[in-house]
Amino acid sequence: MKLLLLALVPACFAFNPVAGRALMDAFGPATLTLVRWSLSGLVIGTLVLMRPDKERWQAPLSHLLQLALLAALGMGFCSIAAYFASRTTEATNIGLIYGCASAFVAIWEIVAGRQAASALLVTGISACLLGAILILTKGHPDTIVALRFNPGDLWAAAGMLVFVGYTVAMRRVPARLTPMPQFAVMAVGASIAMLPFAASEIVSMGLPIIDGRTLPWIAVVVLATGIGAYLGYNISLTVNGLVLTSASLTLTPAFAAVQAMALIGERLSWYHAVAIPLVVTGLILIGRSQRVRD
Repeated sequence: MKLLLLALVPACFAFNPVAGRALMDAFGPATLTLVRWSLSGLVIGTLVLMRPDKERWQAPLSHLLQLALLAALGMGFCSIAAYFASRTTEATNIGLIYGCASAFVAIWEIVAGRQAASALLVTGISACLLGAILILTKGHPDTIVALRFNPGDLWAAAGMLVFVGYTVAMRRVPARLTPMPQFAVMAVGASIAMLPFAASEIVSMGLPIIDGRTLPWIAVVVLATGIGAYLGYNISLTVNGLVLTSASLTLTPAFAAVQAMALIGERLSWYHAVAIPLVVTGLILIGRSQRVRD
């Protein structure tokens, strides 16, 4: 179960920017985010109601509100940021940038004094950051001086940083609910947060396009990027711990690159060929530093 989660979660996360690129002409970012979480919450909520004796679904209102707020940020904002990013940058870029979240989680834990800055960990973090810089600058680091960035890459970076905060905060949320009811509550919170933005998009852009081409991608958004990614991630936080779960995102950039090439015809540039090994190697080193510490 533990190993399966560590492989399944990054594969599901990798589908998100790919689906965002595939559906960018049919759905606005907020509308797609609303579809993702409302349908995911409906599926899991129905399953929870079917097995009331096996799930712990009652908690104080303050706890439910805390989960809803975290969901608005970690599920709502991170989703809409990825979909905004998908309009002006490659799915591979988004996967690489979000894949660097574990490096920033490790930095956060070091600064907070909960993680020792071993040579292995620092080397891994450095490799991830270098790979992220290559992606953000399209292989031209002088872009940093001139402050010229692709808006999509900046959206992805913003979403990734918020996801880091979400990851750290989720570890400190008391486990008053079992994972499935918690997911359902958080999906409702994210959906409510997206409602006004989705309504604005529909008024300005019209209803989303639902047809034979978009339906399979909607299923991917709900089942893989919604339920598989976030429910799997929250369960993995519980059974595998914070840094190891974050380090499991090692495979996200590679999955995203393969899925983008196979499913939507993206092509890699030279800086991808450098950045992907850097980020993946860095994340592997971060994961190994945790095993050495344990």
